[in-house]
Amino acid sequence: MNVILLGPQGSGKGTQAAELETRLGLRHIASGDLLREARELDTPLGRLVKKYYDAGELVPDDVVIELIVQEINKHLNGQGVVLDGFPRNVTQAQALDKALASNGSQIDKVVELVAPLEVVKKRLTGRLICRTCGAVYNLETKPPKVPGKCDLDGGELYQRPDDTPEAIEKRLQVWAKENEGLVNYYQSRGILYKVDANKPVEQVTQDIMTILKRDL
Repeated sequence: MNVILLGPQGSGKGTQAAELETRLGLRHIASGDLLREARELDTPLGRLVKKYYDAGELVPDDVVIELIVQEINKHLNGQGVVLDGFPRNVTQAQALDKALASNGSQIDKVVELVAPLEVVKKRLTGRLICRTCGAVYNLETKPPKVPGKCDLDGGELYQRPDDTPEAIEKRLQVWAKENEGLVNYYQSRGILYKVDANKPVEQVTQDIMTILKRDL
């Protein structure tokens, strides 16, 4: 089963994708992480990604899709993947579907995590990230045991520059415009499901699991 998680930044996509990886054995593919891993590899695709990063340019859709499809193909004989952060618009979704179809694969279910924007904004302004391992914390929903320190390795926690109120407002405006098209696209295919993300993390996980287990 190949799954996509949709939702605004701060809706809990990364947290829920990690839960699905643990509970269902789905490979969690976060596009940002995949790109960072790729640029460290001495492969043709990795060198291409590094070239764009070094030039300070966005990696083109076709390169990102190729990376994601390669990763999905590694898990075709297993239980599949859960995509977090991709696709971001209909053009990417269509290109992804075409690439997967050429390999006899497809996206099976799309789960949209729905939460009031005010809740999302509050979560994002409270988000902290470990400089060492990249673990994510939240002052509201998942505070570190020791203020400013990562529970896993004691690394320093910091706030991303794009998690300021002004930056968050701009990001959410862009997301809203693109998300409407994505929702309509997957809704027309009959594979879109909505989950209330304004609940405790465990309850959200259970709601997603109920949806995914229907066809397992």
